[in-house]
Amino acid sequence: MNKASCIIIALSALISGTFAVCAPGFSEVGDKCYTVPGLPQRYDFWSSNELCSVAKSNLFHVETLTQWEELNTFLVGLGYYDTYWTGVAAEGHPGLWVVRSTGYELNLAAVEFKAGAPSNSATNLCLAIEYQTELGRYQWVDYPCTDPYVIVCEPRVCLANNKKF
Repeated sequence: MNKASCIIIALSALISGTFAVCAPGFSEVGDKCYTVPGLPQRYDFWSSNELCSVAKSNLFHVETLTQWEELNTFLVGLGYYDTYWTGVAAEGHPGLWVVRSTGYELNLAAVEFKAGAPSNSATNLCLAIEYQTELGRYQWVDYPCTDPYVIVCEPRVCLANNKKF
C-alpha cells in the first residue's frame, strides 16, 4: 500500500470518527475489518497466507481482548462453526508465538486458549481458532501448519511513524 493510500485511509477514519474503513468484501468488526474468503474451502497455513496476500491482506491477529471478543462474536454469527487459521506461528522454538505480519510477539492476554493449549510441541507450530460447541465460542489452539483450515483475512495496515491508522 502506498503512502498516498495510507493518508487517504487515515483522513477517512478521522472524518468518520472510526478507524475501521473496510474495503468491499470486508466486514467492519469493531475497529478492524475481516473477510472469510472461499468459505468453506480449507488450506494449510502457508497457502492461507498466500491467499490472503493476493487480497492485499494477512491472516488475522488480535492485539486486545476486546478485538478477540468482537471477532469471536462475528465468527459465531456467521453460523459456520469450523477451525480458522490465525496469522500467528511459532518462531525459533515452540511457544514463542509471533504475529507474522508484524514480527511482534503475540499478546497472550488478548487471546483465549482452549484448555491444554497451546501444547508447545515441536509439530504444532501454527495457531488456529477452533469452535467449542460446549462453550458456544471459539478458542485458540496450536496445530501442525500442514493441517487444512478455513481462512480469516484482515487488510494490511498502513504504518506511519510506527502507528497504525
